[in-house]
Amino acid sequence: MGNRLFITMKLFTIVLLLLLNINCHGEVQKAADVKFRLGNEVLLEKASDLKDKRIAVLTNQTGILADGTHIIDALVSKGVNVVKIFTPEHGVRGDENYTETDEKTGIPIVSLYNGKTKPSKSDLADVDILVYDIQDVGARFYTYTSTLYYAIEAASENSKSIWVCDRPVITNPEYTAGFMLEAGYESFVGLIPAPQAYGMTCGELASYLNSEVFGGSAKLDVILMDGYSRKTNYNSLKLTWVKPSPSMFYPSTAVCYLANCLLEGTNVSEGRGTPKPFEYFGAPWVDQQKIADELNAYNFEGVNFETVTFTPSEKISAYPPKFFNKECNGIFINVKDKNNFNPVKCGAAILSALYRNCPEFKFNKDNFIDKLAGTDKLRKMIIAGNTVDEIEAAWSDGLKNYNEIRIKYLLYK
Repeated sequence: MGNRLFITMKLFTIVLLLLLNINCHGEVQKAADVKFRLGNEVLLEKASDLKDKRIAVLTNQTGILADGTHIIDALVSKGVNVVKIFTPEHGVRGDENYTETDEKTGIPIVSLYNGKTKPSKSDLADVDILVYDIQDVGARFYTYTSTLYYAIEAASENSKSIWVCDRPVITNPEYTAGFMLEAGYESFVGLIPAPQAYGMTCGELASYLNSEVFGGSAKLDVILMDGYSRKTNYNSLKLTWVKPSPSMFYPSTAVCYLANCLLEGTNVSEGRGTPKPFEYFGAPWVDQQKIADELNAYNFEGVNFETVTFTPSEKISAYPPKFFNKECNGIFINVKDKNNFNPVKCGAAILSALYRNCPEFKFNKDNFIDKLAGTDKLRKMIIAGNTVDEIEAAWSDGLKNYNEIRIKYLLYK
């Protein structure tokens, strides 16, 4: 009897300890219960691994920790030997300053924009590891995706390690849509073989590119985020918002960017120079009520289209926005639920409505929209009068194939 009681008590103790382990030590905790940390914050814990290594950092103003500290400053404070900074479009501190030296640290800067897009062999000669830390917005035509492509290619060609600090998806992480990039339409606004909305973190995209484009030849290490899942809402992370580019004012801008960046290939304002770029669009000659009514008639989920009047009056970059200081009849894309919003299909509907209802509407003569869309099919189908559903069906096969490949590279559940 005593032995049985002893065994019973022992089993009870073991079960109790197991339960305590689960609850207290988090061995089977859900990801949501783990404190969220950016990839660069995880990297800093590995600073000792960088000892005696020569580090180059490819970053910009978005390369910050959760507390707002820039990755360059954080690495330097840890005693890491940062020998070089590579910077994409808009400069390392987001001020469009393409000087050859970072004023704060004195570290040499190499610009990967305006003529030079890829680190050269000589650029990497004194580098052991290239660290990438940039927040993108999930759109193929955002130039940071091309910069990542070239960084992986350069690392592969020069046998250098590349470490990508992962960052959260601003839009819906599960959302993919649009035409695949077709051969012959590659450009700096369209280089990665992916649809318009590719639905991956920068780390997942890096893994995809390294395997699918470069045959796994780059020595890639993705520094994963802690406490992140594909159900994580970007806004819930309460991260300090730093504009990834001058007109990317808010997280909501990024959501509509997937729809309205296509207007850069037309004579319609995409809202640059206003308080809500990419959330507003229009022109002085647009019948705003007619366009809004037509778009609302689609009953797209998660969005309403509202009439608005705006005047592009802020010169954000070196070039003035369309209709500078002229009043425009516009539409506000009021996104109510980004997880149910289909911005790429919405973008096709906007182009279709403008083409059919506005005699003044034109695609730019250089057909720049084809580079943004990654194909000439979108432009030609709109001109031919195809419906928005027919346009969506035209990209469905390519998108299906992409999604089947994409799933292999997703790093978070």
